[in-house]
Amino acid sequence: MFFRLLHTPYVLLMNNQNEIIMKTLINYLTVLLIAVFTSNVMAQQTVSGTVTTADGPLPGATIVVKGTDTGTTTDFDGNFSIEASAGDVLVASFVGYATQESSVNSSSQIDFVLQEDQLLDEVVITALGISREKKSLGYAVTEVAGDNVN
Repeated sequence: MFFRLLHTPYVLLMNNQNEIIMKTLINYLTVLLIAVFTSNVMAQQTVSGTVTTADGPLPGATIVVKGTDTGTTTDFDGNFSIEASAGDVLVASFVGYATQESSVNSSSQIDFVLQEDQLLDEVVITALGISREKKSLGYAVTEVAGDNVN
């Protein structure tokens, strides 16, 4: 019994010390997490630029941060703006043009000049938007030449 009475204040002291240590540890971890998330947010920058061809601006071109779902399209004048970090790779693409990549550095301006890659010979549009070769269709096909479309 006597030993238990002597031991009780020591146990209470140990519990208080553990509580202080845990609170201090939680405070340090909280500061560390805030610092990590803040640095990730601050590393993002707005990158803008234009996508052009030899003929001029290219509206509707796609700009994507490689390896992510982050992307945008160019406006009518070929301009774009996207959030990216230094070291990210931007990929510019458009149907019929070669894809071009550029790394993001300290510059917030990146311009792409896309070169013609493959011109489309013909496009077959079905009722449901499914593209197929003209030979594989089992129904009537009406062909409209490019000269007939204004």
